[in-house]
Amino acid sequence: MKGNAAETSDMDNSKELRSTALRTSSAVSPAREQAEYELNLTGMLEKRMVELDRSLSMLRATIESTADGLLVTDESGKVLCHNQLYLDMWPIPPKVMEAAKHLPLIQYCCSFLKDSEQFMRSTEKIYAAWPPESFDVLQFNDGRIFERYTKVRFVEGLNVGRVWSFRDITERRRAESYKAQLAAIVESSNDAIIVQDLNGIITNWNSGAERIFGYCANEIIGRSISLLIPPDRLEEENRIMKLVRRGKLADHFETVRWGKDNKPIDVSVTISPVKNNEGKIIGVSKIARDISQRKESQERIQYLAHYDSLTGLPNRALLADRMRITISNAARYSKQFALLFVDLDRFKLVNDSLGHEIGDKLLKIAAGRMRSILREADTISRMGGDEFVILLSQIATKGDAACVAEKLIAAISRPFRIEEHELLLSASVGISIYPDNGKDAGSLLRNADTSMYSAKESGRNRYRFYSEDLTSGATERFKLENDLRGALERDEIFTVYQPQIELATRRVIGAEALMRWRHPERGMVLPASFISVAEDSGLILSLGERILRESCTQARQWCDRYGFDGGIAVNISTAQFRQKDFTDVVLRVVADTGISPECLELEVTESVVMRDVESAIEKMHILDAHGIKIAIDDFGIGYTSLSYLRQFAVERLKIDQSFIHNLPDSADAEAIIRAIVAMGRSLGLRVIAEGVETEAQARFLQSIACDEGQGYLYAKPMVAKDFEAWLKAWKSAAGGTE
Repeated sequence: MKGNAAETSDMDNSKELRSTALRTSSAVSPAREQAEYELNLTGMLEKRMVELDRSLSMLRATIESTADGLLVTDESGKVLCHNQLYLDMWPIPPKVMEAAKHLPLIQYCCSFLKDSEQFMRSTEKIYAAWPPESFDVLQFNDGRIFERYTKVRFVEGLNVGRVWSFRDITERRRAESYKAQLAAIVESSNDAIIVQDLNGIITNWNSGAERIFGYCANEIIGRSISLLIPPDRLEEENRIMKLVRRGKLADHFETVRWGKDNKPIDVSVTISPVKNNEGKIIGVSKIARDISQRKESQERIQYLAHYDSLTGLPNRALLADRMRITISNAARYSKQFALLFVDLDRFKLVNDSLGHEIGDKLLKIAAGRMRSILREADTISRMGGDEFVILLSQIATKGDAACVAEKLIAAISRPFRIEEHELLLSASVGISIYPDNGKDAGSLLRNADTSMYSAKESGRNRYRFYSEDLTSGATERFKLENDLRGALERDEIFTVYQPQIELATRRVIGAEALMRWRHPERGMVLPASFISVAEDSGLILSLGERILRESCTQARQWCDRYGFDGGIAVNISTAQFRQKDFTDVVLRVVADTGISPECLELEVTESVVMRDVESAIEKMHILDAHGIKIAIDDFGIGYTSLSYLRQFAVERLKIDQSFIHNLPDSADAEAIIRAIVAMGRSLGLRVIAEGVETEAQARFLQSIACDEGQGYLYAKPMVAKDFEAWLKAWKSAAGGTE
């Protein structure tokens, strides 16, 4: 029982111990759990702090490494954080940053900006409206440019502040500006700027290219460059492109390219490779300059250097070159050739009377006529004015040259119809033969020129071969021309006066003024010896006006001093009469000298007035309207018709002395003189006979009712002083009736 009791007791104790242990265990467990929880929580917090620190470090590193200056503020403008770049960009002193407020920062930053007021307004507007984001550009006084961008930051839907970022775009803007300027330069360039890839496809095309080649950019970009290259220039292009692909530059080479519609264009081209950032050639840049005008100018200059601009004929320079070649060939093969010097007779009169425009047209027609009768191998050149030289490169005999000369003369002799004018012209031709008349160009030209003057002196409208005796004559003529120029300067030219007598009353009705030359070596030189030289040299104009002015002055003096009421007759040369301003010159002389217009009579030859009848009629009527008389000189040897005489404002006909000289022995002369007098009387014109030397001639003229006479029978031409003495004696002999 005890055992059992003991066992029972032990069992009870064991149960109590277990029960106590359970109670004890139940009391200790909450505290442990709390401790463990706290321990775990601390570990977790430490871990999160480490992670947070790592995140913050990474964030800080990120903020510091960004290319933008960053500033973070809250809604009130309190600065939460910033990076160093932000401080470097402005830069903001530490004292200002300590305020940790955005407003002081803004106020400080205003001092750096060009438009500080706008900066303040825009920032204040952002804080007032609090937009999600905003962007603007800031211009600094020192030239820097910043982009400012601001954006609201939210965390779990809550506004936690605003991030302000600042980016320095100064260099980018400069680059953009440079690119824009470069693009503007490219577009404004007069040169074509073309970019193509290595396959020859055009990728860029400026306005200069459009102007030069005619294609718009949208027409040509994407097409092959071969569109601009003529087929005969493809090999040239391929050769140059090989060089460019190797990095070479093709600088300013001249070539031809095609514009729109395959129009050829002369261009100067520079080709250079286009490289990428790695230095690899990816294309080609071409700058093409239109040199068409320059080429045309060069060609024009070259043309003018060798050709006459008016007629298109070779000029003196080209003739010299061809003569050099011809002389060389003739010497080598023992051949002969001819040089023909052609001068248009009295061409200057056309210029003086009708103007240079008509004269130029006449020269062009004449040049065309002469060129048409020559062989292709021959050369006709214009030496200047109305002088032409023809090179017959090869002749068999002198007769070949003569044949050509005859054809030339015949061609020029045909009437020229220019505008309303029909002009008659002739040509004088001089011929020299190689090697007989010279073995060099200079000698051949001089001798041909000399023989041409011989043809002129022989009557014009003919040709002459050069001979040795012509040289002395040409030298003499040249010397005479030089002497004549000096005579004007030295006052060697003077005027003499020959009285004109009314046959029925023997009254002195006027005097003719005649030109004389007192040469220091030759003595007295008559007009017949020098007038032709004066006409050919152009000196006749100044000579003629001088004599006209001197004669009018003298007549006015005689009138004032002696009561001389006769007229003064002055010869007018062909060149004078054909001047456009001839009437103006005459009227000016009359006004300057004070002579009564009715006392002045101008003598012109038939040939002068008949060369251009319409112009002659106009001038005569102008002079007649002012009271100035006109006489037809040397009448009877020309071809004035009765119908024209009716139209001319003429006062007097002057019978040529060649008819008077044959009186009274020539029946033909008598018949002609009778006809002239009868014609004059029928038209109401007075008739005067010049060259009256005998009483028999005077009686015949008076018997047929000729009005007046002039000649040695009455007096020789006299200087003014002697004329005055003669006049006094004549009046005395006449019983003072005059």
